[in-house]
Amino acid sequence: MSLGDYFSKISDNMPNRATKKSTKTAIHVDVQEELANVSESNNIADPGTMDLVIQRMTDNITKVIDAKIGTVLEAIAGHSAELQRVVKRVDEAEGRIATVETSTTSTTSMDTKIKALEKQVREMAEHIDNLDNRGRRCNICVVGLLENSEGTRSVKFFEEWIPGYLQMDTKAGRVKLDRAHRSQAPIPGPNQRPRPVVIKFHNFTDKQRVMDAARNIGSDGSQRKGPKVSFFNDYSTAVVRRRKAFDEVKARLKRMKIDYALLYPATLKIMVNGSPKKLYTSEEAAAFIDSLGKITLSCTSAALDNVLFYF
Repeated sequence: MSLGDYFSKISDNMPNRATKKSTKTAIHVDVQEELANVSESNNIADPGTMDLVIQRMTDNITKVIDAKIGTVLEAIAGHSAELQRVVKRVDEAEGRIATVETSTTSTTSMDTKIKALEKQVREMAEHIDNLDNRGRRCNICVVGLLENSEGTRSVKFFEEWIPGYLQMDTKAGRVKLDRAHRSQAPIPGPNQRPRPVVIKFHNFTDKQRVMDAARNIGSDGSQRKGPKVSFFNDYSTAVVRRRKAFDEVKARLKRMKIDYALLYPATLKIMVNGSPKKLYTSEEAAAFIDSLGKITLSCTSAALDNVLFYF
């Protein structure tokens, strides 16, 4: 190749003025990177420098990992505390459930306990009612006596009025009383029934004598002037309610002319062909009276058949 051809080729390959500046900049960057690489290769070539670089890199990585892991550990600690609280509450709930299951092992045992408690309450109510009625044993109720008949000194009035009204023979013409007062109902009007009088005797025997005398006066059917006055035993509200349930049965017995007695607290005693029969509820008594009516009708029919046969 001639020198002219060489220089002409070089002139063809030379860059123009517009790209000369960018080429210089790229060459400068390449040179800087190359110098950095050379410097880094020279430093790494030293073992002490390499250990220092590795230590720095390790420290930086450790700091980054510690920062990341610290946040995770804080979150885990919070969840762990919450889980511990939940576990504690679950343990407490399981303990309460186990206690309930132990105390009430089954529905049958619960029903048995309820029935036992109901029986106990019923027995206690009956016991209280019995005590109440025992405290009233010396009391009587006088029904039908006009209001204000006793005046202001009711005890003295009834001590003398009771023997005289019932025609009783008593010592000094009087009975010993502890208290006497009208019931706590409102004062009745002129055309209303007077309030009953509750009287407490000092001696139970005097009370019994008064009740026997009142029973004899009633059976004699003697006529007295003024309104009729009746004498009753003083019972609790529960006993009065139970005895009142027999009113209809007693009316039927009276119509049938059958002897009966209402015993304490509420037991109906009927005399059938000379033998006593005790009935404890009004329903039982009504059913028994119905059976008596059927027996009477059957006996009457048999008697009529016999009469027709003989005729």
